[in-house]
Amino acid sequence: MIPIYEQGSGKGIGHSVESFLARFEEIAISHIDDGRAKSLAFVFYDYHDSEFKKILKDQGVFAQLDRLSGKDLSVFYMHSGSDEILKTFNSVLMNALGVAEIAKTPCVVFCKATPEGFIDISVATLDSPDLVHGFHELYGIIEAYLNNTGEKPKPKYIAWLKGSLKFVSLEGIKALVRELFKGGMF
Repeated sequence: MIPIYEQGSGKGIGHSVESFLARFEEIAISHIDDGRAKSLAFVFYDYHDSEFKKILKDQGVFAQLDRLSGKDLSVFYMHSGSDEILKTFNSVLMNALGVAEIAKTPCVVFCKATPEGFIDISVATLDSPDLVHGFHELYGIIEAYLNNTGEKPKPKYIAWLKGSLKFVSLEGIKALVRELFKGGMF
């Protein structure tokens, strides 16, 4: 689990918006090349999803999800108190990954990173609004993805959707970073 903080560096874990954007391309590719992750995931949520924000803020939840994802999956999420920053981050990144039309927050977007760009983009939507069920659902989605690398994970309660893009090029990723800069993420 790798939080992206609106302000500051997050006390050693995670990235500020500036460091994430400045190194996004490098982070995504190096996570794969360095063997730190085989896939990447982005957790998207709305500012008004107060229960879901509590899930991501909980240290116990963070530790369990971090242990689960381990070296096989790097899970990024935006930690912000600003509705505008979350909207901009969600909109730009979801559009770049080709899932804006089908994904509704909260959701998790999974993809594999290669030196050329992102491939195998899929979305899992989250339906449980409360703290206990929301954690189990998020944990179940990540666990299902990790256990079923060649096919869609099986739990019936998870709605899996395929992104409209089969491939997001490295140039597309660079354009994404430029859009986030223009979108006023700083």
